[in-house]
Amino acid sequence: MTSASPANILIVDDRPENLTALDAVLEPLGQKVVRATSGEEALRKLLTANFAVILLDVQMPGIDGFETAAHIKQREKSRHIPIIFLTAISKEPHHTLRGYTVGAVDYVFKPFDPDVLRSKVSVFVELYQLRREAEMLAHRALHDPLTGLPNRVLVSDRIELALAALKRRDWNVAVLFLDVDRFKQINDNLGHAIGDEVLVEIANRLREVVRASDTVARFGGDEFVILADGLKQPRCAVDLAERIADVLAEPVIVEGGHEVSSHVSIGIAVTNDPEHGAEILIREADSAMYDAKRGGNERYVVFRRAAEQPGSI
Repeated sequence: MTSASPANILIVDDRPENLTALDAVLEPLGQKVVRATSGEEALRKLLTANFAVILLDVQMPGIDGFETAAHIKQREKSRHIPIIFLTAISKEPHHTLRGYTVGAVDYVFKPFDPDVLRSKVSVFVELYQLRREAEMLAHRALHDPLTGLPNRVLVSDRIELALAALKRRDWNVAVLFLDVDRFKQINDNLGHAIGDEVLVEIANRLREVVRASDTVARFGGDEFVILADGLKQPRCAVDLAERIADVLAEPVIVEGGHEVSSHVSIGIAVTNDPEHGAEILIREADSAMYDAKRGGNERYVVFRRAAEQPGSI
């Protein structure tokens, strides 16, 4: 077994003595065993937790094991969970075929050998933990470990997808490039731990001010990038920059009660051209951000392309 955090195992049987016996058999695996005394209770528990495997009795009052399995496999949240049927009834092929048809991966017939049952369950727990570890690694590869925001790789990919969608939709895509003003002074005067506190708070405030369809990313260091997709007018990107300025106007209160400024300089680049390219749009927003800094910080600047008129946004 891996050293990962314990996985949940759901055991379903209408007889409490059977649940106690199953619990004892599975205890050496070191996982978390969750009990349900009916199919209905099992379905409720599946709404609130993830499980590595389900041990499901076939004969139960109310909805039996076959019907419970059918419901489990119909739900998007639980359809991937392996089900092992526990049964004392017929081993005839037509009976077991019904179980496999509704989604079981295995049968264990009562009375069962504890070692055999543990072996079967441990295989599915190991697979679950390996899958969970792979998902965590994939998440870490695409997200910033400090703030939990998407990183440079993920936001660049989402910008490319947003630009490709412009071939089918008549709207605008904007990239806002943010840099925290005087952030080096914060690190130098208060330390990197306080600097990290400030970055986390800025990330949290940015999450709150954008739309659910927007992407907030930490691009690196004290730089953030926001993808605003589906804008009816380019002016909407400026409106977003102004909302960001408002939400960051209040200083961040850090450890020790210090008030730290969270102002940012913002560069804005907007396009409705599907061939524009993510790297180009990011570079334009970055260039506009540096113009904002040169203008005295705590400002936003819109990138102007050579063919655009000064009042085009």
